[in-house]
Amino acid sequence: MSARLHSAAASFWREWHRELRRHVGDDRLPYAIRLRLRTAADRGLDRAAAEEQRAIVPRWNRRAIAAAPPIRLSPEDERRARQLGLERGIRLDRPAVAIEAGLRADRMGEAARLLAREGYQTLTIGGSPDLPLVERWVLQASAFVICRGAELQRAAFERHTPSLRLDARDPVTAYPIRPDGVFTLATVVDLDTGRVLAIEELLTERYFRHARNCGYRGSSAAEVAAAVGEMIDGARGGWSDGAAQARFRRLVAEAGAALGARVRHLVEWDAAGGYVGDGRLARVQAERLS
Repeated sequence: MSARLHSAAASFWREWHRELRRHVGDDRLPYAIRLRLRTAADRGLDRAAAEEQRAIVPRWNRRAIAAAPPIRLSPEDERRARQLGLERGIRLDRPAVAIEAGLRADRMGEAARLLAREGYQTLTIGGSPDLPLVERWVLQASAFVICRGAELQRAAFERHTPSLRLDARDPVTAYPIRPDGVFTLATVVDLDTGRVLAIEELLTERYFRHARNCGYRGSSAAEVAAAVGEMIDGARGGWSDGAAQARFRRLVAEAGAALGARVRHLVEWDAAGGYVGDGRLARVQAERLS
């Protein structure tokens, strides 16, 4: 059944619920009848909720992205991109790291110095989902990319470019799909109480329901540098989990499956089916989990 038909079915069952509830309050009807109407109304509401979930069309197909071959520029486009890059002063004559525009210099300074010491050049690219030709070439040729947004993270997945996503606001929808993907989580603050939420609390239904009441602080310069160091190690020596990272992946997958029936956002980002990806939370954060 198409998403449109599921949406229409949801509307029908929600209207059915409203109509039955209207009669439940009619004192002229016998109590037994009103009780049966209330039960039927509740079932109608459950049916409406189920159909609404089925009507959601996920933005991503995580398994399809994980299994897809890399998207590459054609030889002609790559030649043209290289020439345009040279005209802009971009030479990929040594290992490069692409960095999404807009990342704060004060938080990237320590990481930038680490990259320079390790022989990497850094190139800034925009966060647009429709990357210009030169930026697609840079992303394709880089040792890895550092980003904040979902669109550039996905572009890296599709090109099989290792990625480090910084400051994700939840660990489920932003979870890296490919095994060469790493992410950090922003520090989440309950604005009503000023309390900092533990990472484990970001895997609860309550958090997804009340995220609008939260504020976010970016990863510290030290955390960013540690995560960049992990990317350098992975790009050079291969990608593997620590015990804490593997445990956290299991927790994220279980949370997505458990909450998906009640949290629309998880279905939208295809994180409700028990598979979120093969990447990992940055070691510097995973090893602080209880």
